[in-house]
Amino acid sequence: MKKEILVSLEFQTKKVAVVEDGHLEEYYVERLSDKQLVGSIYKGKVSSIVPGIGAAFIDIGLEKNGFLYVADVLGGGLEGEDADFGENGDKPDAEAVVQSPPKTAHHSHGRRDKRENIPLIQDVLKKDQEVLVQVVKEPFGTKGARLTCQISLAGRFVVFMPHHPHVGISKRIDDRKERDRIRQIIKAINLPKDSGLIVRTAAWGCDAKILERDIRFLIHQWKMIQRRCTLHKAPVAVHEEYGLIIRMVRDVLNESFDRIMINDREEFRKVDRFMRAAVPNLRPKLLLYGGEAPLFAAHGIQREIEKIYEPRAALKSGGHLVIEQTEALVAIDVNTGKFTGTKNLEETAFRTNCEAAREIAKQIRLRDLGGIIIIDFIDMEMADHRRQVLRILEESLRRDRAKTSFLNLSQLGLVEMTRQRMRKSLESASTQECPYCQGKGIVKSRETVASDALLKLSVFVKNIRKEHVELTSCPDVIEVLSRDNCKMIHAIEAQTQNRISLVGDLHLHVEDVKLKRVLDKRKKLW
Repeated sequence: MKKEILVSLEFQTKKVAVVEDGHLEEYYVERLSDKQLVGSIYKGKVSSIVPGIGAAFIDIGLEKNGFLYVADVLGGGLEGEDADFGENGDKPDAEAVVQSPPKTAHHSHGRRDKRENIPLIQDVLKKDQEVLVQVVKEPFGTKGARLTCQISLAGRFVVFMPHHPHVGISKRIDDRKERDRIRQIIKAINLPKDSGLIVRTAAWGCDAKILERDIRFLIHQWKMIQRRCTLHKAPVAVHEEYGLIIRMVRDVLNESFDRIMINDREEFRKVDRFMRAAVPNLRPKLLLYGGEAPLFAAHGIQREIEKIYEPRAALKSGGHLVIEQTEALVAIDVNTGKFTGTKNLEETAFRTNCEAAREIAKQIRLRDLGGIIIIDFIDMEMADHRRQVLRILEESLRRDRAKTSFLNLSQLGLVEMTRQRMRKSLESASTQECPYCQGKGIVKSRETVASDALLKLSVFVKNIRKEHVELTSCPDVIEVLSRDNCKMIHAIEAQTQNRISLVGDLHLHVEDVKLKRVLDKRKKLW
């Protein structure tokens, strides 16, 4: 299987595509003006305490205050649902136990929340207290950034944790000899007091010197962060996470990829410098694209990229998925479409659902969908068919670097799942609310607008006599008024003794109706 990472810089935008055998598997976009928040570290100030939700709002110098749950101050955030251990999804094993709270937090042995057996937020943090926090989720909708006091610095092979003095190794490194080898390497390194590591999957087979260099680089990075904290007052950023392209090299690129190709010379130089320092063994895979055609078009994936923004995703059988994003959740509906099968309804539903399960996992990655996801598969009667579809979905989701979990089919035939969301989905990051429909996704029909226009007109002319009134709307609405409602217009004219003119304006919103009194030059009346 040929695997490559394609990087295109164009019109102040960075675009990265992960391609396997000529097919798009992952796609990411980052504006040059965008600030990388997830992974960035801030010296913040407690703006307010909210006991009702067990959280504090922290001023980190952004437009919206971030929010910090008490569990993320005391250590619960490390192994919680939203903890971030790098973009390849490495998680700590039993060796990476949760440690005591960081010294930046205020401690109290007073009241505790009986339900969670943890202190109350008002006993842990105080208003105007300075605290060192890291962003684990981008601001979303009306919510500010999700924060944690459990600082972690991601490197190529390890995640360094300044406040957790235990070592964990990724569960994906399942060879006992390799795990023992890595432990021996780490034991030989003098880590700072109260600090620890999580060894990432990429460290499998890594040379001892390279692994040690990665660890020492992160320790140096932490010392620089501490120094900035002493020099600057809150709120201030003391560490900014790498941009999209360097993160992809650090977290995704490995020996299984044939190459990484970049179309911009300056960005090529930046990546080259990083790779020489961090992953010199992979440096030969870096290439500069010099073709005349746009990079993605030259590799035949431009049309696949355009399809990401469409609400439908086609299945090879003739069926399709309908993907709808809302603020609360993502809904995915499976339809047979043109596929009618060859045997019976049950077999048709089963085959469509099997294909859909694989495509759903791919679309979730491509669109970077997160949070709650509800999948409505086609109803199946046979329990074995339902089990097989769920097994295919589970196997397909294993390729995802983000953490996912799902429940069995509900009584309504729905699959409920969650996917780790640290950043906005591709659609949220690349689009805006439609100024035409104000985000509704629909507009009133021209017949409905015409009916509304007649009502507004009758109210407008109620107390006007012998004047000229102009009704302006979009041409489609004017056509309905003049064709289907001309008798009604004439009746209003006769009743109020006014003259009514209909005017079409191409620049008006389809739902807009304007009414005004016009000067009649013959009678000098308004």
